[in-house]
Amino acid sequence: MSSEFHRFIALHAFLSGLFPFFIPVFLWRRGHDLGELSAFIAATGAGFLLALYLWDRLRRRLPFGRLIAMSFALEGLLLLGMTSPSHPLFLLWLGLLNGFYNCFFWITQRVLFLDTLQARETGRRVGNFQILAMVALKAGMLAGGAILDGAGFVWILSASLLLDLVAALHFERRSPTPPAAFTEAPPLSLARIFKFDDAHGSRFVFLLDGPFLFLESYFWTLSLFLLVKESFWKLGLLVIALGLLFSLLFWWLKNRIDHLPQGRIYRLAVAGYLLAWAARAGLDAELGDRLLFSLLIFITFATAFFRLAFNRRFFELARAGDAHDYLLTKSYLSQASLALGFLAAAGLLQGLPTDTALTITYLAAALFTPLYLGYAPRSLHAGPATSNQPLQDP
Repeated sequence: MSSEFHRFIALHAFLSGLFPFFIPVFLWRRGHDLGELSAFIAATGAGFLLALYLWDRLRRRLPFGRLIAMSFALEGLLLLGMTSPSHPLFLLWLGLLNGFYNCFFWITQRVLFLDTLQARETGRRVGNFQILAMVALKAGMLAGGAILDGAGFVWILSASLLLDLVAALHFERRSPTPPAAFTEAPPLSLARIFKFDDAHGSRFVFLLDGPFLFLESYFWTLSLFLLVKESFWKLGLLVIALGLLFSLLFWWLKNRIDHLPQGRIYRLAVAGYLLAWAARAGLDAELGDRLLFSLLIFITFATAFFRLAFNRRFFELARAGDAHDYLLTKSYLSQASLALGFLAAAGLLQGLPTDTALTITYLAAALFTPLYLGYAPRSLHAGPATSNQPLQDP
């Protein structure tokens, strides 16, 4: 399972770097403002919800390798969807396609990853996963940025479709076996989602986390694109440079996080995350190069550190209770809040200058970040012990 999981992650991360990473700046370059980009993200959340309902029913009927193959096929369809930008419903159905692709990729990935976890090694394994995904993503971005600036989108499309086909055929033939919790559990009903609650503040944090994930990716990518004067190639180089500079410290940290007081580490991660959003709001190309690059390194590390601490907490709670319900409930609630939150943002940000809209959004994110402190598994407050509290889901 582990080798197939690593192949799955590496291939998808590389393909994401080739083009999906560039979607927000590609749309912005085509004249879509931040309000329209927010509408696209809202459609992505809606597409994810529809796809998740379908995925949860297909997993019991299809070999797991076919679900993996479908994730690569959907990535190809997403890129094909970029070829009709003049259609009046372009952003709507492109967002829906993006949501379907994200769902079949991320949910399948989480299921495979959960099966690799062992007691008291969650932080190390989450760190290993993040590093593998980062390296493959950066390689894809380097290639994608160079191709977009040089040869154009048609070459990205051709290369991606070829890789998608090869990957789909590989996993169709070599289907990994998912955890028993995901082959035996019945599909999650809407009633269970609405009634979900536990002693750890999961419900509220799941709702909170949806919009933050796309602020970290789509809005932040656009900010970096503006800093490098709208060059795809320079954007790829900048993100790669930032990744290399913080990776050594991150490598050291991920091997030790399982042995550190988890409550204290999580609070420190949330504090750094808050400061990272405040720093994003204050970024300006007029800052000196040394200060600007230092801020970018801090933002990159603080965000990755927070995601390491948050994901460790999330996967430990998933292992401690009903993994199927916990993982899927997180996605249902996060994507619902994503769709509704960015639908509201589409109206609020419509017509605003891009710099102004980004600054307002980042300041709002900083104000809401302390709410992550509500995600508080009781057994993690006292130290590094793994949570064994049952999830109280009625």
